[in-house]
Amino acid sequence: KTIIKFLVMGILSILWSCKDSKENDFKITYPEEKLGVVNATYSDGSIAIGAFNRGYKDYKDKPNYPWSLIITIDLDKKNCTSNGLPSETESEIVNKFEDELVEKMSKISPVHNVGHLFNDNQLQIFLYIRDNTKIKEWLQKEIKQENIIRPFTFEITEDQNWTTTESLMTDK
Repeated sequence: KTIIKFLVMGILSILWSCKDSKENDFKITYPEEKLGVVNATYSDGSIAIGAFNRGYKDYKDKPNYPWSLIITIDLDKKNCTSNGLPSETESEIVNKFEDELVEKMSKISPVHNVGHLFNDNQLQIFLYIRDNTKIKEWLQKEIKQENIIRPFTFEITEDQNWTTTESLMTDK
């Protein structure tokens, strides 16, 4: 009976390590960077300015990142212009915050930062992720931090074809 227990434990251990190694063997690829700038004026006169990596337009591994994640960071209105865009100081603050969020999430699960858009006293960051559950749990904790640099919200939706960012991947 003891030998059978060890055999079963050994087999279970192998099965668990195979499951882990599949995830660990997953190769993260990135497209060639093709920076595109978005500059739009809406009918109400508001302005949007952003940057997107248009190399993601034909990215072959989209199916491996089926979750669209949009993080919306509220800008400090005192550091914004009358048209809702950030001052240079505010831009530096929130861009650094964006980098920190993406770096921390990347340690949890693979993340692709497709681009971001400033508009109406906010910064929207467009990402695609592999594991929505782990990222969602982490973001829910992060939002509640007392000393957070800027308040933010997030939305995760299934988007296997990356339609959320499709219009931002073309020159207009």
